[in-house]
Amino acid sequence: MKVSGKKILTGMFLFLFILNLKAQKELPVSWTFEVSVVDMNHVEVKAVAAMKKSWVIYSQFTEDDGPIPTGFYFDDKQVKFEELSPSITEFDDMFGVNVTKFKEQAVFKAKFPANPERKLKGYVTYMTCDGAKCLPPKDVEIVINW
Repeated sequence: MKVSGKKILTGMFLFLFILNLKAQKELPVSWTFEVSVVDMNHVEVKAVAAMKKSWVIYSQFTEDDGPIPTGFYFDDKQVKFEELSPSITEFDDMFGVNVTKFKEQAVFKAKFPANPERKLKGYVTYMTCDGAKCLPPKDVEIVINW
């Protein structure tokens, strides 16, 4: 049986389309970032993670044997953000330790010195789980202009 090149291309396209849909389905966390000017010398950055139902992300302050904590990095240095959302701390059977996590939404904020370029660039690393499985840690780029 001879298969035409057109059928092969169509099959490959369908395979890639289905693979892309599955990848999109597995993105249960979305991030937004905003900046506000505090004074001439400082800005405040607000980071918001929105999680799909049943998914969580973890606090910056987790036990060493637990999940990968959320981390914010600017100029190759970790910056601790204030955690504004209510968190849940409980024993997690998957990790065997107490974990602090956020459901539905996590809001973080930090104050930075204003710079002449009026720009901040960094990334956030986070891990997300849904009680049955965890996705590998993911980095999300942060680029903020004001």
